Amino acid sequence: MSLKFVSVGESGQNLHKIEFEGGKVLYLIGTAHVSGESVQLVENTINEYSPDTVAVELDENRLEVLKNRKRYEETDIFEIFRKGKVLFFSVQLMLTSYQKKIAEKTGVAPGTEFKKAVQMAEEKGLKLVNADRDISITLKRTIRSMTFTEKAKFLGGLFLSDDKDVTNESIEELKKGDMLMQLIGEMGDEFPSVKRVILDERDKYLAVNIMKNLGNTTVAVVGAAHVPGIISHLQNEKTEGSDLSEIEYIPPASKVTKFLPWLIPAIIIFMFIWGFINGDSSTTMEAAIYWILINGVLSALGCIIALGHPLTVLAGFIAAPITSLNPTIGAGMVTGLVQLYLVKPTVKDLENASSDTLKLKGWWSNRLTRALLVSLFSSIGSSIGTFAAFPFLMKILL
Repeated sequence: MSLKFVSVGESGQNLHKIEFEGGKVLYLIGTAHVSGESVQLVENTINEYSPDTVAVELDENRLEVLKNRKRYEETDIFEIFRKGKVLFFSVQLMLTSYQKKIAEKTGVAPGTEFKKAVQMAEEKGLKLVNADRDISITLKRTIRSMTFTEKAKFLGGLFLSDDKDVTNESIEELKKGDMLMQLIGEMGDEFPSVKRVILDERDKYLAVNIMKNLGNTTVAVVGAAHVPGIISHLQNEKTEGSDLSEIEYIPPASKVTKFLPWLIPAIIIFMFIWGFINGDSSTTMEAAIYWILINGVLSALGCIIALGHPLTVLAGFIAAPITSLNPTIGAGMVTGLVQLYLVKPTVKDLENASSDTLKLKGWWSNRLTRALLVSLFSSIGSSIGTFAAFPFLMKILL
């Protein structure tokens, strides 16, 4: 495919004109998501070049959120706990919280340039293309591809970040498109799986969807970090007919991940049965008491750290030894639901969930996020209890 690339932006602007065979033209805008200048660049480009098509780095779900049609008030909170989506929802809150930190410092909410592009496309009656991959697929592929170490570092960094991490100097750097590439590069060193799924795969996805939906004149608005990858894919003659199914596929959990939750309870139950049949019943009873205490106490301790209701702490102590032997239900599911029932979140808690988590202490002051902490910490306590008790059980039963 013969392409002609022309940089048409003024100094410091990430705007590229790409001419295709047949006369079609693409204006590719690379934006810094927290820059007011990027919003103005989008507006000026659409007004100046009068496109018939506007493509944005959004999927349908993110577009709905951007238009405020979906709010936390509509979320079924109990469903989050019943279906084991506590960690997924917590990560979303953390990311939203970080975005609010940036918005408070800059006065520009991340994604404002996309909102401007969508608004202008609708006002002018232009074709609007949501060129990005479904956010749920991206998040699931990211989580499935990350190693345990990467997950621990990533979640720890999100959870422990505070306002001190967002300095005026870092904000000024974030406003520069080239700084976004530097951040991606640093992330790639520490989280290679995250970089591959969030950046590299989406570069291809965006390029293919932009190509498939080219109008006579198209303006595409994407983050600056995606521009080099998109241009590279556009230069590939196979881009237009590329198959995206491989990077839309959500890889199943590994066999070990599926098998392990059932294996450990099976071994523990077998050890107890073996102990009662072939061993000293008093020793086996001692082991059972130890199992109940270490699981129950550590799960209850997680509830206490999260400032759970006293009855939630009791529920964690009772539930953990039982749920540790049943992979279909976790201690965190029980404690989270009990906490929600005893300390019901208000509408204000739902509305303020993302803003309250701007500060670490806000996780405890908001009733909704405190329930999330109760669920997470009690689950962690129960898991630690299971592995801590296992060597002891092996020693006294076999």
